[in-house]
Amino acid sequence: MVLGYYPGWNTGLVRDYLNRLRDDGQRKKVAAKLDFDLHVLETTWPRTQFVTVKSMKGHEPLHELSREYQGIAYRIFFCAKGQEIWLLHAIEKKKRKTPAADLDLAYDRMQNILNGNVRRI
Repeated sequence: MVLGYYPGWNTGLVRDYLNRLRDDGQRKKVAAKLDFDLHVLETTWPRTQFVTVKSMKGHEPLHELSREYQGIAYRIFFCAKGQEIWLLHAIEKKKRKTPAADLDLAYDRMQNILNGNVRRI
């Protein structure tokens, strides 16, 4: 599998988010953990081990990679298409429930990819 970012494959919103985490002195450690999680996802999908991934019920085939760190829940939404894993949206939250607007945004981006409106460049 190969990881890419919505909407530009090599550039995208999740990549920008991860770069901001890496540049933030207080959040570098969580950025490293998320980088590791994404590497594991890329090399083991769909049999993910050592990372927490769940299917978003009612929004299939949307998935969520999650990482808890210092009381904050980091979430990266993604979908798989062929041999590609598209990273669609990322959030951090303190509450358990994922905001509906974030879930809908990730789902809409996934639909764009699955319908061929966004392609790997």
